[in-house]
Amino acid sequence: MLDAIRSNTQSFLVKLAFGVIILVFVFWGIGSFTETDSSRVMAQVNGEPILEPQFYKRYQRIEQQLMSQGTSHEQLKAQHLGRLVLQNMIARLLVLQEAKRLGLGISPLELRRAIEQNPLFLNDKGHLDKESYERGLNALRISTAEFEQQMREELLYDKMLELVSSSVWVDPSLAHKRFQFMFEKRILDYIFVPAKDFFDQTMAKEDEIKKYYDDHKISFTVPKKAQITSICLSPDKLVDPKTIAEADAQKWYTANLAKYTQKEAVRVAHILVPLSEKASDEERNQAMAKIHEIQAELAKGKAFAEVADAHNQPNAAGPGGELGWIERGVTVQPFEDAAFSQATGVVSKDPIASQFGLHLILVHEKRPEKISSFEEVKDELLQTMAKEEGRDKINEVGESLLEEVLLGKDLNTAAARYGLKAEKSDLLSADEFVQKMRFSPSDAALILSGTPVDTLLQAGDDVLVVRVDKIEKESLKPFETVKSEIEKTLREQKAQEAAMAKASDIRKELKNGPISKEDIAQKHVETTKPVERSGLVEPFLENQNLSKACFEANVNDWLPQVFALKKADGSLGAGIFHVQAIQPASEEDWERIHTILENGSAREAGDSVRSLFIDQLFKRAKITDVHLEKADRVDG
Repeated sequence: MLDAIRSNTQSFLVKLAFGVIILVFVFWGIGSFTETDSSRVMAQVNGEPILEPQFYKRYQRIEQQLMSQGTSHEQLKAQHLGRLVLQNMIARLLVLQEAKRLGLGISPLELRRAIEQNPLFLNDKGHLDKESYERGLNALRISTAEFEQQMREELLYDKMLELVSSSVWVDPSLAHKRFQFMFEKRILDYIFVPAKDFFDQTMAKEDEIKKYYDDHKISFTVPKKAQITSICLSPDKLVDPKTIAEADAQKWYTANLAKYTQKEAVRVAHILVPLSEKASDEERNQAMAKIHEIQAELAKGKAFAEVADAHNQPNAAGPGGELGWIERGVTVQPFEDAAFSQATGVVSKDPIASQFGLHLILVHEKRPEKISSFEEVKDELLQTMAKEEGRDKINEVGESLLEEVLLGKDLNTAAARYGLKAEKSDLLSADEFVQKMRFSPSDAALILSGTPVDTLLQAGDDVLVVRVDKIEKESLKPFETVKSEIEKTLREQKAQEAAMAKASDIRKELKNGPISKEDIAQKHVETTKPVERSGLVEPFLENQNLSKACFEANVNDWLPQVFALKKADGSLGAGIFHVQAIQPASEEDWERIHTILENGSAREAGDSVRSLFIDQLFKRAKITDVHLEKADRVDG
């Protein structure tokens, strides 16, 4: 069983889920392990339990975050997300146990510095004080003791893994080799045989159509659906802003003054000559020569924007060198100091050196700090207060409405009592409840289960009271209604097979080497744009086998296989490809992104060491009562 858990340690989704776990752990964490009810245990790790409530809470947050990034429920189910979450909770607990065994800890100073990094806990002057700290904890709805314990565990986890990987060394040449590998491109010649040329020559017999229907009934299955009536408990509708006392609003304004303070800012443009902090004297001299050349152009009267567009590299700034409005603390210190001290309408006399290179700065205008008065923000402030008070009333109102749902009372009347409205949905499948109404997959399954919904359900940012009005069972579309659709599919398949056969015959005639002009004309050879590794071979849709094969072949080789292809307009066909040329990676691009790749290589090396460390912890640990069946159950 433990082998099953270890086996996925290096998979992409494990790493993805692990990243999410780290992200959400800042405020929620594993928590303490004081409960010992064995019936609620997901796993025992060296005698310490991971409990079901902790697991389910973690699973729901990770599931929602991954789905918000475009991952479907079916993909998560196929990757056994429940098992991955449990595995990572075990791994995290092992790291914390090892840190404590080694005597590592988090000092009060370390804890305070970490808390000071979170703007949620800072006052309007950017400092941590008792009032701002308590206000932040109230917003998170967590006690001081619980939050600080979780923060200590998070910091201890990071400290342990940083200690493990602190001695990692990476060969500097590896990043450059990776760059050359990643950014090399191929230029391809190709012959495309359209399947549509053979469609009229195909036919599908009645028995073939019927057999396809019988073999693919799942494709013609209408999923189980339900219709619901729901009441959205929107926080901004539960409390009328007009009912909030003026004194309370004034107190809120004073406590949240930072929200109504427009910080000092400058609107600025720049011209950047890139220069690495590790640059040689010769490179520095070349950069200064470039700056002098740019200054000479400006001195002759050329517009700053024109010169910026001529000399700035991609992503250095917007058109004309524009960077927009910049507040203090959002850019590097040398640039900030120069921009805020410089007069408007003039270009900096001397270049400003930063970690990115040499800058010539033009300040268009300055905006002083401004604090909006209470009267100026009163309406917005009252709306915000009403929304927060409404959020506090959600459970109270929700429980009242749930009672009426379970008693079968009229929901329109119940909703109107709180100024809300009951809305009826269309008949929706589980996937449609997830995609259209933003329920979690587990809540969608609950709705379709036929069991009365006796809890408040989360739908994106909203909380809903739900009554299931109607459920339609899963059904199969009748054969006659899909017969023509199947016939077309079968004919398209046969046309594609004919196109593949024709392309195979053409491929047998082709020999490796440069393509003659005669062959280009007679065989209708076309040429692609430069193709990136693992990128699209336009004008065709993604084909991983083709992308891989064209980077494995030599220049002037025809790829040995014929590829089934599809274009963006849906048309099918077969393709034969020839490697015309290799386009090496640009060294200019290397200069632009080498720091990112070098840092990435160092991070990957550190990740590898940390993975090995965690694997060793797994091998030495006593892990019992691992309930994979419970983890699988949450995947639906």
